Amino acid sequence: MGRTQGGVVKRAVIDFGDLSAVPAGATVTAVRVHLSLSRENSPLNTIRLHRLQADWGEGASNASANEGGGAPSMANDATWIHRFYDNTPWANPGGDFVATASAEFSADATGNYVVESTPALVADVQDWLENPADNHGWILVGEEASQSTKRFNSRENSAADSRPMLEIEYSGGAVNDFSGPWFDPSLDGEGYLVYKTPVGWVIWYFGYTPEGEQLWLISDLLELGEPELDRSYTFTMNVGEGGTFDMPAPPSTLLDWGTLEVLFTGCESGTFVLESSSLLKISEVVKLVGVDGTQCLVE
Repeated sequence: MGRTQGGVVKRAVIDFGDLSAVPAGATVTAVRVHLSLSRENSPLNTIRLHRLQADWGEGASNASANEGGGAPSMANDATWIHRFYDNTPWANPGGDFVATASAEFSADATGNYVVESTPALVADVQDWLENPADNHGWILVGEEASQSTKRFNSRENSAADSRPMLEIEYSGGAVNDFSGPWFDPSLDGEGYLVYKTPVGWVIWYFGYTPEGEQLWLISDLLELGEPELDRSYTFTMNVGEGGTFDMPAPPSTLLDWGTLEVLFTGCESGTFVLESSSLLKISEVVKLVGVDGTQCLVE
């Protein structure tokens, strides 16, 4: 952003649309924006982050070489004139944003920069958590009176550690504490392990077949977000053979065994229905122990 040698003024828009890692009800205490400056042709100057007031798009345009010359606008691109090229303009050419900057920082040579937390950055992110439809991100505005071009890496940069990153510190908040071991008190030697991973939920079952043989199952990953009470979810369950001393590695593929229907009736109670062509097991389960750092959202 800034003014190029040819006198063209440029600005950059940035947003972090997925804030789901912050639990509902959390209070934001600090916000930092991490940026990587990869090319510049001007001395030290100030860059300001202003909160955007309107949504904008990202098309397929891709500038070549050092990117200073830009590229022809394509459908849904955010441009100086348009929020979504070429039929939805900004109310104000150059972007619709709050006049007072939420934060500012000084940029000089190439390298990594941290936009330190301010009350306004904290207020922006807190509002976006409570009102996601208002999350349009920020616009970066450099010094535009004289030559001052700075190029920061985007999320498409090949070096993951140089992409923009939003750091949020918070306190409080709650998530449904369903992760942990579950078992049916009327049954011995069997149970379930429910686990939330970064990419979905997975459930293990350990128990026995009707013939008394040991049975270990693992579900496919299922993207649930935060499971709701009194709503059933169906997992595909898989079975495989364990390793031996001669062949310690288990098979690379698992076989489709059947299904597990999960219904949480409370933070520590539920009904699990395990079913295949040879087995139907209905268990009224309770949670044995929770996961440190979580709490129940509903009582």
